[in-house]
Amino acid sequence: MDEENRNLSVITRLERQKKNKHRINVYLNDEYAFAIHEDVLVKYRLNKGRELDEADMKELLEAEEKSRAVQYGLNYISHRPRTAEEVRKYLMTKGFPNPAVEEAVAGFIERKYIDDKEYARLWVEERLRLKPRGRHLLRQELQARGIGPDDIEAALEGIGQEEEETACLELARKKYARRRFDSFQEMRNKVGPFLQRKGFSHDMIKKTIEKLKNDKLDEGM
Repeated sequence: MDEENRNLSVITRLERQKKNKHRINVYLNDEYAFAIHEDVLVKYRLNKGRELDEADMKELLEAEEKSRAVQYGLNYISHRPRTAEEVRKYLMTKGFPNPAVEEAVAGFIERKYIDDKEYARLWVEERLRLKPRGRHLLRQELQARGIGPDDIEAALEGIGQEEEETACLELARKKYARRRFDSFQEMRNKVGPFLQRKGFSHDMIKKTIEKLKNDKLDEGM
């Protein structure tokens, strides 16, 4: 296309926004056109007098959309750790297109702003310490947050058998510390389903109930 036939617009004014100093209002041909992040301004070396054609405009707006996705994502992960899938879903709900979302998430992963393997490890560690539960429920919780199978299994492998048994027993004791049962059958019918809902295996529940029975026998049930 000949230079004289190209549909050109000229940047006639660049104005930093008052409420957000990182965003710049761009005026084309003396009229407000759009706003961009200052990083986009610098990347594309925009200045007053610069001519832009339709292809330039399209590229700029796509870059701005990706920049906004990054800014939204950074704000989202600043409050607490997030998984890649959580960030991905959040950005999609904000209306960002898939390419912008995936590029933002990939950048966060590369910079270790989000790390699913570490997230899973810390999740399991904290759950066992504060809200004991078994492997089955822990696996479900991590799957619900979009953690991949390999990262989940790596996190669960960090749980020792003795550690899980202790967590199971402490949970049962805490739940039924002041409860008196008329019989072992009643205790088993109450404790078993409760521990099952917390994700512990059948064998572990059986061992825990036996230990709890001994506790209760010492107390007179």
